[in-house]
Amino acid sequence: MKYSLYFVILLLIFACSSKEDYRSDLVSILDSADYSGCFMVYDVKTEMTTYVNRERCFQRFSPASTFKIPNSLIALETQAVQSDKDTIRYNGIEKAIPDWNRDHDLASAFKYSVVWYYKDIAKRIGDSTMKIWLDTLTDYGTMIRASKIDEFWLDGSLKISADEQVKFLTKLYKNELPFSTRTVGIVKEMMIYNQDGNYTIRGKTGASIADNVGWFVGWVESKGNTQVFALNISVRDSMDNQFMRDRVELTYKFLRELNILK
Repeated sequence: MKYSLYFVILLLIFACSSKEDYRSDLVSILDSADYSGCFMVYDVKTEMTTYVNRERCFQRFSPASTFKIPNSLIALETQAVQSDKDTIRYNGIEKAIPDWNRDHDLASAFKYSVVWYYKDIAKRIGDSTMKIWLDTLTDYGTMIRASKIDEFWLDGSLKISADEQVKFLTKLYKNELPFSTRTVGIVKEMMIYNQDGNYTIRGKTGASIADNVGWFVGWVESKGNTQVFALNISVRDSMDNQFMRDRVELTYKFLRELNILK
């Protein structure tokens, strides 16, 4: 009898320590837009995690351009680039996206998701150094890279779940990653996506051709609290402009529905 009571107490303690909220009602936001996907948000103050389609939040996909966050951190820390103003010259070979067809520095390459720029700095970092740094980011997905140094975050060799994105970004927000204050400060500044007098959103979008998935990950800073979020959705028909907009618009809908954005 004593042992039974002991295990009941342990279960109650575990249940109380695991703060999770499952919002199956909010799946309708995805359904109404005809997407399969998931959304989750972690409240830094209350330590509550809210899931929409929880099972998918633990499914791994290629990070695509959301990897520009750790790639920027590693590049700055290893001095593959000296600052966010470090410019790489455009080679003149026309790319499909007009904004890529010019010189870029780290800040503008992050803003416009310039793949060629980040491929270049990945080569500067080098294979062995990149692996060492990825191994230190214990929450960052599979952390197993079998392809080229300038392809692994795009071709599906590296995969990460929404849950792991949130854990990684929470550590970044709290300055708990093994990077200098200067490096973290530069990347956080580059991550500013939108801000007004009530909140600041820092984040990064991504679109994985390997997995046909779109991402929007980041956090919302408001007065007195921060909410770390991750959304991914599967491509419906094609990665057209509407799909690219929907990654962000659906995230905003979830954040408004949860009263994070007013």
